[in-house]
Amino acid sequence: MTDKFLNGFSTLRGNKSRNITYQSNTLPSNNCSSGFPIDKYKSYGGRGTNPWEVLYSIWNSYQNTLGAQFSLKEPSNTNIIGPSNIFIIRHGEKQSTKPNYSLNNNGIYRACQLMNFVNILAEEGNSISYIITCNPCPYNSAGGSNSDPSMRPIQTISMVSFMLNIPIFIYGGAQDFSEVVNQLFLNDYPNTNPFNGLNVLICWEHSAIQALCLNILNGAGQANRLTVNASNGNNDYYGDAFFEATNPCPDGNYECRDKSSLYFYNENSVPLYIGPNSQFYPYWNNDNFDSVYHLKSNSKKSIDEFKIFNQPCLTCYSSCDIHIGLYQPLTAACTSSNKYPDEDSCELPPSTWKNI
Repeated sequence: MTDKFLNGFSTLRGNKSRNITYQSNTLPSNNCSSGFPIDKYKSYGGRGTNPWEVLYSIWNSYQNTLGAQFSLKEPSNTNIIGPSNIFIIRHGEKQSTKPNYSLNNNGIYRACQLMNFVNILAEEGNSISYIITCNPCPYNSAGGSNSDPSMRPIQTISMVSFMLNIPIFIYGGAQDFSEVVNQLFLNDYPNTNPFNGLNVLICWEHSAIQALCLNILNGAGQANRLTVNASNGNNDYYGDAFFEATNPCPDGNYECRDKSSLYFYNENSVPLYIGPNSQFYPYWNNDNFDSVYHLKSNSKKSIDEFKIFNQPCLTCYSSCDIHIGLYQPLTAACTSSNKYPDEDSCELPPSTWKNI
């Protein structure tokens, strides 16, 4: 069964070679210097233009775009509970050495392009009304040398909020899922929830995105917003049932293990909200910065589809866009995330899988 799975994985995206990488497109080399985008402002600075004047001009240039114009109108909520569509992204590229509290130049370059991404969503009929992100960890986070203080999600999404006038909501840290879910689906039931019937963009820490998705689906299930029923009648298994029942490998972007194979994790060793089908959960690779997870509602306002696509953003860093089905264990809050062996190769499943 393991051989069958690994052989199937090598056909991902039609490739039959086991040495093909699945990485994103990047900026042309003449737009990069030492691995980062070139600073093109220098030509303006020499002509007496102040940086703040340029920043103001950039803000002004976005005010007639669809995303900015939409956000200036009072949202019209519907009688459904919770958001209509949820888009989830990771923060941008980060510093490679500690302390890595912030984004690096590539991450900032990505953040500066996200306004165009949000405007594309608006043009497709999915205008963003609210942004949700998580609080940063402090410099003196617990964990010693494994501490991971981060303002990266806030830094990534702040430019979009500023340029397109979209409010940001923060309900806790990267692992405070229950508060986010309560705000999205359960609080102020049923008509005064500000997110009802609207589209939201969430920017999060990558190692906690899988758990965030599962918790959101559990909340949506309790609000009768899913097209699938909870496994075993347990409310904590809505997310598990959703990823099993909906297409677990959308567009061939990630390969899942055969249902008859043994589970990778002992069910007793994972959090309660994790069900028995963790082979269907989309794992977020440590070197992936440009994926978008979309929990999509149908015409009846039920969340019935999970899609993965890429941001229309290019940097000088080649993201690993390989998508696989694998449970992503959490570390303690504000500590460096789990990373499976061989992730950096962006070619095959982590080596731990090879030993099944």
